Amino acid sequence: MLRRRSRRVALVVILGVIVLVIATVLALPRVGAWLVVSDPLVRSDAIFVLDGRTPSREVEAVALYHRGLAPVVGLSLARDPQQTARRIARMPTPQEAARGILVTLGVPEGAIVLMTTEVTNTEEELAVIAETAHARGFHRVILVSSGSHTRRIRMMWDARHERTLPALVHPNGYDSFDPGRWWRSRRSLEDVLHELGAIVNFKLGSVIAKSYDTP
Repeated sequence: MLRRRSRRVALVVILGVIVLVIATVLALPRVGAWLVVSDPLVRSDAIFVLDGRTPSREVEAVALYHRGLAPVVGLSLARDPQQTARRIARMPTPQEAARGILVTLGVPEGAIVLMTTEVTNTEEELAVIAETAHARGFHRVILVSSGSHTRRIRMMWDARHERTLPALVHPNGYDSFDPGRWWRSRRSLEDVLHELGAIVNFKLGSVIAKSYDTP
């Protein structure tokens, strides 16, 4: 009798594990797809490139600029943890490097907006973008970032700025993030875990101290 019960319990546990594994496998692509926001694009007043993953985000922004979707491209000024070493090595700052890419790919100097307020995380970065846009009289902007980062941008912008400044969130087409197979790449896996944790933190009111954020 005890053996039969033990076998039944073992069978139930095994079946439960199998069901859990199947459910997890089926859910993984949904998680990746959910993280990527791609708003339909219409002509706007400016394209803002969120800091990180140079040169892919800048190349995407240039493509949108040449499509005539906006006459201006804005670049953030993120805190640079390697500022001293970069200066000694005579290397350009991230913002300078991003600006160089835009110019090389045909964006006129006069069409580039270099933000001057240093930021350390996405929430601060979006606040500076909104402030810059309002100061220049922009009525709608396009926000370019990596695909896995776009859901969090959409949430933060909707919560803080969408009412006064509509934005279109656009994923970088040159990004290596694959929503349907993200768990097979270490970098994509790290990105997803980072984004999910950051989204939960934001929804809880940023209970964890904000820190340098480069998704």
